[in-house]
Amino acid sequence: MHFSTRLALLAFTLHIAPFSPHASAQRPPAQPNAAEILHKMQKLNVLGSVLYIVAHPDDENTRLIAWLANGKKVRTADLSLTRGDGGQNLIGPELGDALGIIRTQELMEARRIDGGEQFFTRAVDFGFSKNAKESFEKWGHDEVLSDVVRVIRTFRPDIIITRFPPTREAGHGHHEASAILAEEAFKLAGDSTAFPDQVKSLGVWQPRRLFFNGSTWWKKNLAEIAKPDSGWYTVDVGGYDPLLGLSYTEIAGRSRSLHKSQGFGAAETRGEMLEYLKLIAGDKPKGADIFEGIDMTWGRVEGGDEVMKITTSLLADYDLRSPQKSIPKLLELYPDFSKRQQPFSPKVWDILESKGIGSLLVACSGIALEAKSDAQLVAHGGSYTMSVSATKRSDVRSFINYGDVVVDSLRLNVPWEKSIVSTAGSNAAGPYWLEKPHTTLHQVQDTGLVGQAVSSPDLVYSPRLKFDNIKEIYVRTPLVYKWVDRVDGERIRPVYITPVASIVPERNTWLIQELGSSIDVDVVALTDNLSGTLACSAPKGWIVTPTSVGIQGMKRDERRSFTFQHTGSNKPEPGMLQFLFTSADGQHKSNKTLHEIDYPHIMPQVYYTPAEVKMIPLDVKTTAKTVGYIKGAGDDVPQAIEQLGATVDFIEPATATLESITKYDAIVVGIRAYNNNQGMKRFNPVLMKYVENGGTVVVQYTTRTSDMVLPDSLIGPYPFKLTRDRVTVEEAPPTFLDAKHPLLNTPNTITTADFDGWVQERGLYFCGSLDPHYTPLIAWNDPGEQPLNGGLITCDYGKGRYVYTGISFFRELPAGVPGAYRLFANLISKREDQGNQK
Repeated sequence: MHFSTRLALLAFTLHIAPFSPHASAQRPPAQPNAAEILHKMQKLNVLGSVLYIVAHPDDENTRLIAWLANGKKVRTADLSLTRGDGGQNLIGPELGDALGIIRTQELMEARRIDGGEQFFTRAVDFGFSKNAKESFEKWGHDEVLSDVVRVIRTFRPDIIITRFPPTREAGHGHHEASAILAEEAFKLAGDSTAFPDQVKSLGVWQPRRLFFNGSTWWKKNLAEIAKPDSGWYTVDVGGYDPLLGLSYTEIAGRSRSLHKSQGFGAAETRGEMLEYLKLIAGDKPKGADIFEGIDMTWGRVEGGDEVMKITTSLLADYDLRSPQKSIPKLLELYPDFSKRQQPFSPKVWDILESKGIGSLLVACSGIALEAKSDAQLVAHGGSYTMSVSATKRSDVRSFINYGDVVVDSLRLNVPWEKSIVSTAGSNAAGPYWLEKPHTTLHQVQDTGLVGQAVSSPDLVYSPRLKFDNIKEIYVRTPLVYKWVDRVDGERIRPVYITPVASIVPERNTWLIQELGSSIDVDVVALTDNLSGTLACSAPKGWIVTPTSVGIQGMKRDERRSFTFQHTGSNKPEPGMLQFLFTSADGQHKSNKTLHEIDYPHIMPQVYYTPAEVKMIPLDVKTTAKTVGYIKGAGDDVPQAIEQLGATVDFIEPATATLESITKYDAIVVGIRAYNNNQGMKRFNPVLMKYVENGGTVVVQYTTRTSDMVLPDSLIGPYPFKLTRDRVTVEEAPPTFLDAKHPLLNTPNTITTADFDGWVQERGLYFCGSLDPHYTPLIAWNDPGEQPLNGGLITCDYGKGRYVYTGISFFRELPAGVPGAYRLFANLISKREDQGNQK
């Protein structure tokens, strides 16, 4: 059956299919064991719900979430204002939107472990913010507030908990903003005049209570503060669940350790663990229970008494050895869609659906449903083979119906399989929040997606199961690609619909200094027999040739490279050189570059960026011809150095010798190398000797943490201290502290104009307590603050020069900021004065 036909079937099933809380996840649900099934069943009789609100991935308190979702068994969700796209990445080079994808998936995996659900607003993490006012100026206060209200009206929590206070005590401006928005949304979600465009589809919802989750991390004496204050409540989240075989804090440790891109591995602790909650708004509980007075039973819903009778009987009769015996009772809770009959009201069904009643039925049956593709990427309009299978592993009598395929009865432990050739009929799309260009707020056209962690998978398998010929249930599982790795064993990934071709420029910026420079652009065929034309469109004032090239008969996965040359200009302006592939029959176009993200702890991801290159007319010089680069946490600075005309080699500090590095005009140390590159402990004395002998070393920012391989006092030839100081306003004017210093004049004269057009921030983790040998070169300050001079320091040491910089070159250079290139070119250029050490 073709995919277009399956779409029609899916359109019918979407509004009635039993979505589990993780229905939008790209990973098929694991088969729970009998104890876990009972644990999920117990949640059927608990109707309370809690929404935890934070600013970023990693802010959430996984201990509290694990306790709420598993101990109290209330429906629990985390709402993160941002996807963490403005942070740093400790596991790879992805930054910005790509990092946001990673952190989204890390949160999805964390929630799979701790039992919560996940939501986001459209706010973009633009880096560190020193106050909520700045955050709202960039995001738009009302826009993000509307998203928080939307999530509250969608999720309908009884209790809202914030991680942070709505004051400067929150530290980060985004943190402060998250608490301010939570309090405002708490009041507005139940007001039909607030964001009335939402009310028609979502209605209104008034939560009962708003709490602030205090932390002993910030206030060591919180226990003493909370004890005499009747507004504080204490909960012990350290309990143990024998059905899961874990304490809630053990679950929390595993959940938090999924935040790998931020290096937040956590211990799996046992025993008492107290959390502190301060009532901010709503009615005050009469006693110590934060849920006191909130009806957590089916009694709160009209028609719920009958449901409670069934669920109570279900739990009383549950057989750990034969979960399939629970199917008849579970079917009493499930609508008969074949007759279009529901046993209960739509409101009751919405609650059962949110609790994954359909997933429980499949779990009790022991039936394993799977759909595998013969390809991991399927081009738009291309065909693929889907192998569908069902394996019944219990004695329940069951049938399967999939389109025109009907299996009268599945045999015990005998897989049923069928191959179906299908056509990918929808357009390629990456993460929904990245489909449109954005700055500080994601632009989402489909308001139904606002708040959701991810959209539904590109391709799904949607069979109908029938038990004992009573009722059909609808099941959705994503189409996956599976393979066996010799080391990791079986691996799995989603199947994505792609364009027919990926257009891959060798870099995303093109510094134009003279005629004749060129750039290579690759075309990767994502379908067989790719033929057509690759055309380029230059910005105003530029002449780039050829304007188009023909392509014939490329095989799938074949890669061909084409060279485009700058052949003329007339008052050129910075702009985008855009590429477009058009198939020979005119039916398919692609102006996208496909990127893949693959880390073991998350499902592999696909996303797209426009197939374009930023053309920058730039007058820049450097005397560095060969540069050694030491990798840190991952960045694109080496590619930027190559654009300055230098050859870049990577240095392995665990094995490099003084003799092997003397050939370099300069050596650049990547971001956080002193945090995550163990070889730097051994290599740093060699690096200092290289400077003393006449070399130039540029060290990019590192952080003062427990994982440093060397104390900060030993990083440079003379001591300094690392601080948390930073300048977050990228427009902050620079003050030159030593305007005649060679680094500000040779070979490029740096002016204040070179600091125009910077992105995200000026810099972070500046130096302090400088040894007198160091010369600070630039001072900046955020509005209302004192100037900071530790963002760029230098000293002569022996015959060479040492530079430490907290300037965010790792953001500015890939973004094509001209002034950042000019300044960095000076930093890596040879020291002209070969005089003695200061």
